[in-house]
Amino acid sequence: MHSDERRTTALVEAARAGDADARDTLVRDHLPLVHNIVGRALDGHADTDDIVQETMVRALAGLAGLRDPSRFRSWLVAIAMNGIRRRWHEHRRAPVPGLDRAAD
Repeated sequence: MHSDERRTTALVEAARAGDADARDTLVRDHLPLVHNIVGRALDGHADTDDIVQETMVRALAGLAGLRDPSRFRSWLVAIAMNGIRRRWHEHRRAPVPGLDRAAD
């Protein structure tokens, strides 16, 4: 295990135990990664920040369910990808604004 993985594992375990500083550090350390992934997937769309925030909130809320703390990074990426897919799915099903009036 690399030193970054050991550090992240220790942070996850501390955050699970209620250490607010560890939670803050996890967010600070991984926020650029999540923002980069979501921003590229959405090509800089305005929803990027919303999905990044949702990803981080879901990750922190779900720390207890993470089976292997050393897999935090890949787990976080999976949460971000699920948020991206949800956004794509919601926008595909949403009506196109003005299209109903164009038919008239």
